[in-house]
Amino acid sequence: MAIFEGTEATLETADIDGRLDPYVKAIEEEIRRGKDPASKINGMAYEFVEGGGKRLRPCIALLVCDSIKGSYKDALPIAAAYELAHTASLTQDDIIDNSATRHSLPTAHTLHGVTTAILISDVMIFDMFQKLADYDGVDVSKDQLSGLLRYVAKSAKQAAEGEFLEMELSRKIDSSVDDYVRLAGLKTGALFGAAAASGAIVGGAKPKVVKDMYEFGRNLGIEYQMVDDILDLTGSSDEMGKPMMKDLQNNASNIVIIHALAHADGRTGRALRSTMARSAFGLGDVTALLGILDDLGSVQYASDLSKKHAALARSRLRSLPGGEPRLTLEAITEWLESRRS
Repeated sequence: MAIFEGTEATLETADIDGRLDPYVKAIEEEIRRGKDPASKINGMAYEFVEGGGKRLRPCIALLVCDSIKGSYKDALPIAAAYELAHTASLTQDDIIDNSATRHSLPTAHTLHGVTTAILISDVMIFDMFQKLADYDGVDVSKDQLSGLLRYVAKSAKQAAEGEFLEMELSRKIDSSVDDYVRLAGLKTGALFGAAAASGAIVGGAKPKVVKDMYEFGRNLGIEYQMVDDILDLTGSSDEMGKPMMKDLQNNASNIVIIHALAHADGRTGRALRSTMARSAFGLGDVTALLGILDDLGSVQYASDLSKKHAALARSRLRSLPGGEPRLTLEAITEWLESRRS
């Protein structure tokens, strides 16, 4: 494994895929249990759930539980619930951003229209509670179940607050880094944090460990959002599985752009805003934009800030017992760092 501090991470995607593979398979089997062949809208919803990405949020819940308890089985229902929550939020996010693709596939509203896409996201949200009801056959206490419900409710509300804050910040011309970190902590960090905390709860962890796991996940989510922001500007559509430069087209909060606007002189700032106002970008626009961002050191700044949150996340993992599950959680933060470049 790569050295964490002061060096570039070297984990390849294949490395992290191999580590997560048994957890992903268990999650996908759990998700399939929620399909209802008698319901057309349920079938449409689960097509999108089953077409998801790396399952990072549910994997984190399983890994934390596995580290504490020596088994991830009891975390499967709550892990699947967070994958449903995540996919529902992406479905709504795609409607808001008018994104045509997700994971290189057409989005729900592109295939079925906005009204049906909203209903599809509703099905996912309501099935979260079915997954929680599955704990009637699992040996968890009343306090543990209450804790799971609190984190589900908290993360859902915070994710909605994050989406609303992003819309508000898109109308501002002077969003700050503090604004952005708060946004990322709500929109992305909340689900990561709640998934990690929930894995600790069903693993039987003490309150301090549950809190530490929440902070691990929240900082991991902030790191994840920053890396996503960098790749939105410097990556490729194939790499991201969605159109590039979408943040610019939607005037969304992006840590790279926030830094650039705060440090640009008047002429450069006007050039940046002119580019952001366009509905489409040619190769010349992209080349000029990347040149400006490079001159201002904005990509490097975002990369350094993401590394700071990765280190904060890793520091919380000290609360977990040593072993492969904890090493895999550490490896996830490394892998995210390697995606920056």
